Amino acid sequence: MFAALKTVPATARLLGFLGLVPFLAGGIGVWLPGLGDLVYALPLLVMVYAALIASFLGGVRWGTAMQNGARQAPYLVISIVPSLLAFVAVNLPMSSAYILLMVIFLAQCVTDLIAVKAGHIEAWFAPLRIALTTGVCLSLMSILLTLI
Repeated sequence: MFAALKTVPATARLLGFLGLVPFLAGGIGVWLPGLGDLVYALPLLVMVYAALIASFLGGVRWGTAMQNGARQAPYLVISIVPSLLAFVAVNLPMSSAYILLMVIFLAQCVTDLIAVKAGHIEAWFAPLRIALTTGVCLSLMSILLTLI
């Protein structure tokens, strides 16, 4: 997989991995007692950030819809699902929110991989989405483990 990441344009790769930093910081930070009271704030901070990024990923689908002319309507409908589900997530109990957010990220990854295979999104997007989704879900799972 790391070799496939070389096909990703440098700017997209850099920005994608920079976007992963808050997830990784939260996923690791919740296990560091030296952070004091910040440890208790991290789950909420990461949950809100995850909801924002889930909504951003819906924007990728919206952009795809704008490129697909006659087949636009299904993509437009699909594009709003991540933000609607993210809104639901931030209104759930914390552990349930984390589970729903992981489902959102995994489902969005699968949707993006299907779009790449269909030629609706550039091929380089697939390895980037797989790597980022893996990092996001591992980080969310790490935080979830401290909540249950």
